[in-house]
Amino acid sequence: MSSHGLTGYVAISGTDPYKQEDAQMHPLGAFGIAENGDMYRYARKITTDLIAGNLQVSLAREGNHQNVALSAAAAIGDKLVIPTVGGTAVDANEYDEGWLVFSDVSPEGEQYKITSHEANAGTLATDVYIERGLLTVATTSSEVTLVRNPWNNPAISQLIAERPAGVSITDWDVSVAGFGWLKTRGLAAVLSDTTGVTVGYVVSISNQVNGAVGVKSDMDDEVAIGQAMQTGTAGEFNPVWLSID
Repeated sequence: MSSHGLTGYVAISGTDPYKQEDAQMHPLGAFGIAENGDMYRYARKITTDLIAGNLQVSLAREGNHQNVALSAAAAIGDKLVIPTVGGTAVDANEYDEGWLVFSDVSPEGEQYKITSHEANAGTLATDVYIERGLLTVATTSSEVTLVRNPWNNPAISQLIAERPAGVSITDWDVSVAGFGWLKTRGLAAVLSDTTGVTVGYVVSISNQVNGAVGVKSDMDDEVAIGQAMQTGTAGEFNPVWLSID
């Protein structure tokens, strides 16, 4: 799933969004649109099960994988970039279909899709392979940040600062299948936190209950993910019009 060309949406009318798959059929994060306009994102789950009606978010960022220097220079056209990460392990596949962002020193401002990378225990030079060759020379002074694809092994929401990945529309048994769809726009039954929600109010990632939504406050770090379609009972699954995408 390394192609990065501009393509159309996946037509969910020809695909069952409630079906999980053992083999990857689409790029991670690919849009799917149902005939009624509901939108979904294609995701991989490789650890704990997903629970229907629970909000999923991108895994938290690794501070030791941000703003790290390259261990070797890289020429125009190279598809191998070798940053030296800090003292946090690089897990197998954790940055697949994510991005390598040049954050400081030329070619700062450029970003590249990651196709694969090696795993290691941290504090090591790390081979990172990118989809298209470098457009600009990079040196050992160049700094990069490794960014996960939000739909690569998303986690049940618990940090309001993370990127929402969508709501699980069905239970996933990851021992059976690891790929499927998360809903990001349209009506969904979503867990409400201990405060509950009021009809018409904007809801955000809950800072009280994992996997839940709550009424959005004025805090800058609360990400709006939809609107309550009715006054919801705390701790129950209530209708929310999702607007993640």
